[in-house]
Amino acid sequence: MIIYTDGSCRGNGKTNSSGGYGVVILDDNENYLTSYSHSELTTTNNIQEIKAILYTFLNFGKLTDNAKQGFDLDIPVVYSDSAYCVNTFNTWMFNWERNGWLKSDKKPPENLELIKSYYDWWKKGYRIELRKVKGHNGNKWNEIADQLATGAITPEELDAKYLG
Repeated sequence: MIIYTDGSCRGNGKTNSSGGYGVVILDDNENYLTSYSHSELTTTNNIQEIKAILYTFLNFGKLTDNAKQGFDLDIPVVYSDSAYCVNTFNTWMFNWERNGWLKSDKKPPENLELIKSYYDWWKKGYRIELRKVKGHNGNKWNEIADQLATGAITPEELDAKYLG
């Protein structure tokens, strides 16, 4: 399974912001299976990027027999164009946890509760293989995840287009 995620926010950092995230789920041959989108008010771009990845993790993540041995073949590959998220979930959160959930500047990371949610499930052995993809670079599925995140297209429209 291959999954593309994206988050967006209009008015990022402002009180009246609105945002959302989009998720595109594909089979191993990159054939469209389904998609999901969600929107909310008073948010940030990073929150929506994290929530998109959390959605895939909680809905498609696989429980491994031995989490420390690495990725099984059936673990979904999840692509995000957010370097912040990929670095957070692949590297930084482990350092932050060891340091009492503090960054090197001795301040807690932003969006800590969402990060801890991911970490708690990771500790239980759930896995996705999270990879960075360059955003807005012509990658078809990343662009569609972006359209879902911004509300430019709906999951129903994608289903009609790809599933008939």
